[in-house]
Amino acid sequence: MIRPRPAEETIGLQHLMIVEPLELEVLGALVPPGDEVHIVDMILEKNDLFHFLGKINPDILCITGYITHLPVMTEYCRLAKKFSPSIVTVVGGIHIELFPEDIEDESVDYRIIRNATRAFPQLLEHLRDPEDHPFPGGIIGKNGAHARDLRPDFDFYFPAPRRELTRAYRKDYFYVFHDRVALMKTSFGCPYSCSFCFCRLITGTIYHTRPMEEVMAELESIREKEIYIVDDDFLVSPKRVAEFIELLKERRLDKRFLVYGRADFIINHPDLILAFRKVGLRTIIIGLESFFDEELENYDKRLKASANEKAMEILNRCGVDCYAAIILSPGYSKEDFSFLRRKIKDLKIKFLNLQPLTPLPGVNIPGDIGELILDRKDFARWDLAHVAIKPEKMGLAEYYQQILRIYSSVAFRPRNILSHMKYPLRLQWKLARGLFRLRRQYRHMYQEALSHA
Repeated sequence: MIRPRPAEETIGLQHLMIVEPLELEVLGALVPPGDEVHIVDMILEKNDLFHFLGKINPDILCITGYITHLPVMTEYCRLAKKFSPSIVTVVGGIHIELFPEDIEDESVDYRIIRNATRAFPQLLEHLRDPEDHPFPGGIIGKNGAHARDLRPDFDFYFPAPRRELTRAYRKDYFYVFHDRVALMKTSFGCPYSCSFCFCRLITGTIYHTRPMEEVMAELESIREKEIYIVDDDFLVSPKRVAEFIELLKERRLDKRFLVYGRADFIINHPDLILAFRKVGLRTIIIGLESFFDEELENYDKRLKASANEKAMEILNRCGVDCYAAIILSPGYSKEDFSFLRRKIKDLKIKFLNLQPLTPLPGVNIPGDIGELILDRKDFARWDLAHVAIKPEKMGLAEYYQQILRIYSSVAFRPRNILSHMKYPLRLQWKLARGLFRLRRQYRHMYQEALSHA
């Protein structure tokens, strides 16, 4: 099982975070006893794929990834077939679930396009004994075979991940200042319908939560202290969050949490945020998206820009860090970028992810979004960091320059640098190195846009 390294041109958060491939650890738990399973994390490995093909000599090669990984995934399958034509190649991931045609290649044997936790073990049974085990639903074979199974019903079966399969890498997994972080998933889907969101295309309007006792049992089994809950939104039900807090107290679990949440939950339940903070909440990733009401309405966020400001006030008061995600409109002027820099400073935002508005395949953003300047087949650049839509009020190079200015203003603000001093020196170094690499990539895009101006 392979977690691919992103292409060089992909601007990604891998400079600031590398976390475990939870999806492969889950699939690894579904392999029958007696069969060997190896997870190779190519983000961390220095050897190439041929090294591991020779070392392991696998019967089956499984690769997962996002839209940006499609070229690398295809290349890995070709290399596997070159090494040994008998190797069965299987690919999956959330983009392939919706757009399997984007990775049609002779080297790809099977594409998992739905209900992987059910389809994958059934595929293994079929490969072992095709006469007694028919071809499973939720999978496409070569030449579009079994395409009728593109949309099976949802099934939220979620076995306990085999985290021991990534034992060799676990010391290197981190998310900014969350060192040696482990991943958990406690729910599937999201009850909201933000127009820019790709994740909701997978589960639609379905929102399903795992039983809390099951969540606690898995949490107790995790050795790491830092826990990143990767639900699309963990802060949905105040009753469920309160139950989570009480069970942490009852079981005396000493963990530190990073979760996703919305601004309106925070402003409606400040006491709950403070209670969560007392039992381990350290950071909330919030999609602030915009500080303009009109844009938030267009994104179907169902809240006002003032909610973002109130949420930041509460988090700062409670001592909870915020990793803020902000969408950059192609219609922004220099004045808009200046306004955004002032807002970020005033709200004391220390960690920031700027995302130029990106109409990912299948996402229907209302209104006229403008001229697309990113080739739909240039998959490696569909990373929510490259500018995909032509800026309306400035040249592309200047637009990238404005992004760089905001990142620099946050990264090099003295108050923010001083706040990092409480963390170990090696984590400060990781952050500094990651920011430098991110800045270098944006500088490259700026120079490239300048040369084509």
